[in-house]
Amino acid sequence: MKKFLITLYILSLTVLCSEAQSLKGIISDTGGDPVRYATVYVNELKHGTTSNARGEYEIKLKPGEYTIFYQSLGFSPEVRNISVGESDKNLDITLSIQYYQIPEVRVTATGEDPAYGIMRKAIGMAPYHLNRVKHYEAEVYIKGGVVVNKIPRIVTRNINIDDLDIKEGDSYLIESINRIEYDAPDIYRQTVIAQHSTFPDSRETDISPLDVVKASFYQPVLADIAVSPLSPNAMSHYRFSYEGSTPQGKYIVNKIKVTPKRKSQQVFEGTIYIIEDLWCIHSLDLTNENLAGSIEIKQVYTPVQDDIWMPVSHSFDVKVSIVGVDADGTYGSSVTYNRVEPNNDLPRPAELALNPTAEQVLLEEQREASKTQQKIEEILQKDELSNRDMSRLSRLMEKEAEKSDPGKEDLEIKKTTSYTIEEDAVKKSREYWAEVRPIPLSEEERRSIRLNDSLNMKEGLREGGSSQDSTGNEEDVKSKSRFATAMKNIFLGETWYSENRNNRYTLGGLVDPGNFGFNSVDGFKYGIDFDYYHSSDSGITVSLSPELGWDFAKESINWSLSGMITYDHMHLSRLIFWMGMGSRDFTNSAGISPFVNMVSSLFYKDNHMRLYDSRYLTVSQRSEYFNGFYIEFRYAYDDRRLLDNNSNFSLFRKEEDYTENIPLNDYTGAPGDMEANYLLANHVHHQFRTVVSYIPRQRYRINNGKKSSAGSDYPTFKIYYDHGINITNGNEYNHFDHIQFEANQSNSTGAFSEYSWRFRAGWYLKNDKLPFQDFKHFNIQSLPLLIRNHQDVFMLPRYYSLATPEYYVEAHFRYTTPYLLVKLLPFLSNSLMRENLSLAYMYSPHTGNYYELGYGLSEVFLLGKIGVFVGFEDLNYRSASLRFTIILQ
Repeated sequence: MKKFLITLYILSLTVLCSEAQSLKGIISDTGGDPVRYATVYVNELKHGTTSNARGEYEIKLKPGEYTIFYQSLGFSPEVRNISVGESDKNLDITLSIQYYQIPEVRVTATGEDPAYGIMRKAIGMAPYHLNRVKHYEAEVYIKGGVVVNKIPRIVTRNINIDDLDIKEGDSYLIESINRIEYDAPDIYRQTVIAQHSTFPDSRETDISPLDVVKASFYQPVLADIAVSPLSPNAMSHYRFSYEGSTPQGKYIVNKIKVTPKRKSQQVFEGTIYIIEDLWCIHSLDLTNENLAGSIEIKQVYTPVQDDIWMPVSHSFDVKVSIVGVDADGTYGSSVTYNRVEPNNDLPRPAELALNPTAEQVLLEEQREASKTQQKIEEILQKDELSNRDMSRLSRLMEKEAEKSDPGKEDLEIKKTTSYTIEEDAVKKSREYWAEVRPIPLSEEERRSIRLNDSLNMKEGLREGGSSQDSTGNEEDVKSKSRFATAMKNIFLGETWYSENRNNRYTLGGLVDPGNFGFNSVDGFKYGIDFDYYHSSDSGITVSLSPELGWDFAKESINWSLSGMITYDHMHLSRLIFWMGMGSRDFTNSAGISPFVNMVSSLFYKDNHMRLYDSRYLTVSQRSEYFNGFYIEFRYAYDDRRLLDNNSNFSLFRKEEDYTENIPLNDYTGAPGDMEANYLLANHVHHQFRTVVSYIPRQRYRINNGKKSSAGSDYPTFKIYYDHGINITNGNEYNHFDHIQFEANQSNSTGAFSEYSWRFRAGWYLKNDKLPFQDFKHFNIQSLPLLIRNHQDVFMLPRYYSLATPEYYVEAHFRYTTPYLLVKLLPFLSNSLMRENLSLAYMYSPHTGNYYELGYGLSEVFLLGKIGVFVGFEDLNYRSASLRFTIILQ
């Protein structure tokens, strides 16, 4: 039987070899030097591949007649008509330098570089080319390699902790063959047919072909890396230079040099080739410099059907140089399009029709031109486009593309990516890879595979060996290991899962910095926490989070227990509760950070936080009644008692006393004054709240029977109604009613730019004897150093000073962009920082009109912010200050 299988295997290889012969050779320039990563395209098969770093290429072809295109950036393309017979064929190709000429007709009357006219039309037509294809099926081969040139010893030790034995001089290879299916506008189905890797842990280095396929230079931002030269706002980021044109068949190809206007990590530099009259990409060679190093991207496009140009080869050269690590990566991809279906619902502008097919002519004749199409034709007929024409054309083309998307009106965002790996994908033999690999391996890559196979063989032999150490004391080693692990879990914290993973248990470590705290009321604080999460087979989820602590100066226990039960995932229905006992801020959630207050108290003896003793219980239920419409019902009980300072400890200024634990606000009376209009006294609080919120045309996803909101193009609207009852020690019942309206929205305005706004207005229908805790409190952060990225905030007023028991109006606006003012300076332009403009406004009968203007930089060293803020009262200057934020929470 064994001999029969071996014979059958040999016969199958023989049949494969007879059906597919090798066309191979070396691609070089006129000087004899190899042309790296040149594109080889088989027209009849819609199959593209590339040469390797040594210029070698190889394609498997069945007997027949073929037209082969050889091309590389900077070289004239070569076309060969070949006949493949029953034996392998060797064909070396010499590419000559491509010369580009600048015709006189390109000299504009205004003296503007002709590149701008070309790029304006290409930018305006980018949405059209992005949505040109309705469906395609392709086979994508990807090969990635990394050479480690230098790696510091400290990094090596950290890597070894994770069992990744990476050394200087090592080479690693990963390659895969994938079947990709695409349906417009964004549905991808990937099947991994074969995969092979020599990386120490291929799970961590998997390269998905979808990352290559989905990233398009027709998009405004390429894969969240940098602004595309075809972005609608590209003119703000790039200078373009016309370097000539050359005929290629029936097409004219324009060579455009792309230069950033300023040094930045969010732009490309290099060359892009645009096809005249079609205004689509022919090829490109663009480089992005960033913190980790640089990445050079080369792409070659080919007309796969009619005048639909799609990328058939991708090449990436990556140079990594960060924290002492120096490595080079090469990444190549070849694409074979088995089927391409154009998007005939997207009208084709008449100006693009070079040689339309009879079917295209008939289709366009039957389709009545819309007003949008007429405007597109009007713009394209202009000899020279202005920047305004370009932006208008881009918007019109995007509008037409949206109309051609039949699922645009569907609010459900269906899963856009599916991933399947065939059972034997990682078990393919060396002979299989030799047969199907479209890009030949270099000698370094062959050596990497041989070394990896050798290590795998040794590992297999070792599996049967003993796990004892050199002394044979296996049980002692295990015992010590268990004890060390237990101590680590107790002190640093750990998460465990049940066998079926339906239950998760998380223990906070004993030495977690978050367990410690200090304020002048409680003194030093210490607490521990635990989290439990359960997911049942019926879909119900339960989470519980108990905390237990001790206040040393107050000599009392503080504890809390919060939980959530989600019981109807399709209606986002959940029941939430939280209860506990301890000190709480008068503002509940809009006040100073406990950590910042601790630092301020210990180092400067400034206790900004004001606390009261709380014994509380809150229960809330929230459901979605129809898409985007939510109602929440909440009941809260709180036994509120005033507190005094119990500690005068500080690292410095020990002779001074802390200020009293009384919030400073012009409305409140003295502590305990029961005759004051607004109370600062002990009382028991009951509150009933109803919140109605509506998100028009809310998009959503459904995954495993669970619905989740995915935003909307419209603002979110909310109405709050509160009815409260406060019972004083004299059994006096004081009622209040509060109504608040709120609207907010966040949106993107382009590459790395966004804006957000929020508006609130509210009033108290009844507010007699209203306790300070029930005032409307505003988010105030008046200290110069913050640790959280606060939104909708006032930076200058004193804590608690804006709180009001009367009617009020509040508004916030923020605009964020990469380039606005200081980032235009050369020494800052290359950073990843973004600039921010903000406006905060509020009105109440007591404060009048208060405005706050702010300008700042965010993403400073990736996790910080710095800003300057100026405050005005009724347009009169009030104060100004700097704010620094280190985002730790």
